[in-house]
Amino acid sequence: MSKLVFNSISVERRNNFKAFELFAGCDSLTEEAENTWKYATIRISKESYENLWNDNPCLSELSEVFLVTWEEELYDIPRGEQFSVNADLNQLCRIGRYELTQKIVRYFRGLGFPVCRDFIGRIEIWVPKDEGDSILYSKYTLRPYFQEITDGWQIDVSHSGETRCSKKTLYEVDLDDHGYDVVVGTEVLFRKKVKQRHFQKNGGGCPVINKYTGRVLNLSEPRSYDRNKYATKIKKIYDFIRTYLLTSQFQDALDINILDNGALIQVKPDNILMVDEKAKNLIYGDGYIGSLPRNEFSLHGPYSQPQPFKYFFISLNSDKSNVARSRLYNIFQNGIDSSVIRPNDKEYGTNKKFRRLGEFLNQPLSWESNLSLRYSSYDTALSELRNHLENTNRFIPGTNYIAIIISEICKDTPNSSLHELYYRMKELLMKSKITSQVIYAPNIDNIHFDWFLPNIAAAITGKQNGMAWGLESLSHKNDMIVGIGASKQHGKKPYLGTAFCFDKKGQFREFDCCQAEDTEALGTSLKKALWQFCKQYGKPDRLIIHYYKKLKKCESEQIEMMLKQNSLQCPVYVVNMVTAANDDLIAFDTNKSDFMPSSGTFVHLRYTQFLLYNNERYTENGKCEVLFPIKLTITSANTNTGGVLTKEDTIDIITQVYQFCRLYWKSVKMQNVPITIAYPELVAHYVPHFNDENLPDFGKHNLWML
Repeated sequence: MSKLVFNSISVERRNNFKAFELFAGCDSLTEEAENTWKYATIRISKESYENLWNDNPCLSELSEVFLVTWEEELYDIPRGEQFSVNADLNQLCRIGRYELTQKIVRYFRGLGFPVCRDFIGRIEIWVPKDEGDSILYSKYTLRPYFQEITDGWQIDVSHSGETRCSKKTLYEVDLDDHGYDVVVGTEVLFRKKVKQRHFQKNGGGCPVINKYTGRVLNLSEPRSYDRNKYATKIKKIYDFIRTYLLTSQFQDALDINILDNGALIQVKPDNILMVDEKAKNLIYGDGYIGSLPRNEFSLHGPYSQPQPFKYFFISLNSDKSNVARSRLYNIFQNGIDSSVIRPNDKEYGTNKKFRRLGEFLNQPLSWESNLSLRYSSYDTALSELRNHLENTNRFIPGTNYIAIIISEICKDTPNSSLHELYYRMKELLMKSKITSQVIYAPNIDNIHFDWFLPNIAAAITGKQNGMAWGLESLSHKNDMIVGIGASKQHGKKPYLGTAFCFDKKGQFREFDCCQAEDTEALGTSLKKALWQFCKQYGKPDRLIIHYYKKLKKCESEQIEMMLKQNSLQCPVYVVNMVTAANDDLIAFDTNKSDFMPSSGTFVHLRYTQFLLYNNERYTENGKCEVLFPIKLTITSANTNTGGVLTKEDTIDIITQVYQFCRLYWKSVKMQNVPITIAYPELVAHYVPHFNDENLPDFGKHNLWML
């Protein structure tokens, strides 16, 4: 029987009625100073907090005031007039949250710990450990909240990873002035935010180690493979609570009492639910129904076969790549790791036996030797490939082709031009209506390369319009399902990827991509997809949009207008998903040794917000790889629902999300992100690297990004 707890502790205020300080705003700030002011303060308006103005006449002449939460960040910025006010912070819970935030930041900075905001605004505390020439920081996030999962106050506690920092200051190293963070006393700043006062007092601070700074300073980022991340996380949370929060000093500083001796808050049994058992079913080519692709795909074949194709190789003309190419050919075609192609060739393979690639696909492979390309150097690779593809006599019209790119370039290479080569090759091939599969040459030497082949086969199946495994559809509604994902990379414009017309069986229809700010292009694509769906399936019963962020009011209005223009009256639901390793509010199963709840568990948090677990634990004591939950927020996006989300629709939508998590064909390992978000994110990641920064038409109609 599951017993779930949240990573959160209950607290009570010793006094609800509190005195605290507010400031009037500042005039004539530079753009940079104004951004800092917004970062470090909370705006409180008379319009929203009329009772605060009524109870504190000193505010009567003002329309807005500010609560400072991050004081050191405002060191150089003058504040307006200060006011001491009194209020019941149980009634003004938003202000109460940030009053606690202010005190937590003050307390841990008083201990000398670096403290900063994380990317969603929580307090991030860096606890140091001396490691000789560097400092290893364990990072913990705290977030106070009121009446979220309890009837009173709580503090969410999470461990969010580790970061290494050099002991040398900016005075002592020769680094560029951008592209990394710096620990300066008890602040963590972007390098470009470091000011003169930071140099005077702290030598400019010490650089945080990333790929660039680590290479220059000969220090590595902290990396470890933890097979039991969930258990490690809850242990670190318990340790942090006991060491730093249960102390009288912390509780006195916040004027609170921590309840239940710091025990984690239990999830109410009524808030723990489970998807339909049939939602876990996956269907394979021979009709077998299972749930573990890593064990079943190889045995039972693709649910729908890939379209027949011919393949060829692209590789560097070097001894190493030529050997890798010959070995790969023999593994694919003959099921043996041999480099021998012609009699009397020297053998470089292991002669280990493999299953032929065609046996995974349930169809013979067709290799075209005259299509393969050995390019002379990385500098000439693109021009040689372009010339190779322009020779149209090589290619048979109407034939599907896959280029197998054998790469010696590590994906983590610091050489940006080599890194970009991979993307540009895929772009050139797509312009010639050819999809591709990249294989890292050193992987062929891996003693477990036979484990790579099912992944390659699953991806190729998807790229050739097949389905590696399918779903047992549970919904009886004619839903149009749209996924919108985003990618923001350093030095690149942010892009949105879209995946249109996933039907209830998970079959995709079209991809697109646009710059993140181009909402007009996004709207045009959505209109086109809606028209195509209606033409093929009829009018949808529901339009369900899986969105990478919360929908703005103006975006909801645009969707409603689009439906009216197309004479549709269907309800629209938007599912916002937090897809990163969820360090916010998560649930642990204390009856499991690894603390991981069973697959298909979903936990009701508050309102229409849920945690959904997708992993490989299908029995009470089954083993599973650790996959963090995703947080879903389901909202009604038009007036056709009356703003109401029914229990039936809620369960139906969550079940769809769960099933779409299970259709990821980039590998046979289970994933915790639905393809409606994962695939568009991949598209949005690739396109900024393309020469034209556009998705070729060919790439809009197949899973080339797998």
